[in-house]
Amino acid sequence: MREVPMTIARKKEFELDHKRWSGGITTQLAIWPEDADYASRRFDWRISSAAVEDERSTFTPLPGVHRHIMTLGGEMTLTHEGIRTRMLKPLSDVEEFEGEWRTTSVGRCTDFNLMLRAGFRGRIAPLHAADVTTLPSAPSEVVWYGIYFTADAKATIRYDGYRAELSQERGDFVLISYRPRLCGDVTLSLSSSSSIPAVSAAVWRGI
Repeated sequence: MREVPMTIARKKEFELDHKRWSGGITTQLAIWPEDADYASRRFDWRISSAAVEDERSTFTPLPGVHRHIMTLGGEMTLTHEGIRTRMLKPLSDVEEFEGEWRTTSVGRCTDFNLMLRAGFRGRIAPLHAADVTTLPSAPSEVVWYGIYFTADAKATIRYDGYRAELSQERGDFVLISYRPRLCGDVTLSLSSSSSIPAVSAAVWRGI
């Protein structure tokens, strides 16, 4: 059977899974594997966004999970007890920490999260409309690349003569799954009236 170099899955904002938690509302954007279940902590990786409504919140303990977080709007000050305190500015600063740390936050905001189990690596970053972004070419069979739109935008994806154009609205999510050895270089460009119309989360297998 011929391998498919890339798949693109698109979800509108109303199709995403929104759940209330003690401090606000969490939106699950993507989770792996396909039969994963976050409630039972059975997953390899997860991409999500949360509206933090309480001024002070305590993070749920997640032993064995490496976390990445940034804010999309509003500021957040994170304190990892006995380790460090850091203030995150929106669409700029990224904090990495371990899920077993005792972590509290101060500040109402909307955040963007990536959670990784052992055996997976990744990163999150803002996407600027003026840039052409080259997606990770990791030594992995598959790379997952999630795009969460914070403003209306048109996304153009290119590789090896292939071109896809997607018109997305604020709150939409796109998950690109691709095989680096088949695609070669994959690039992404965004056109929008916003200077930072989206954020990204890349995930691949690694040690």
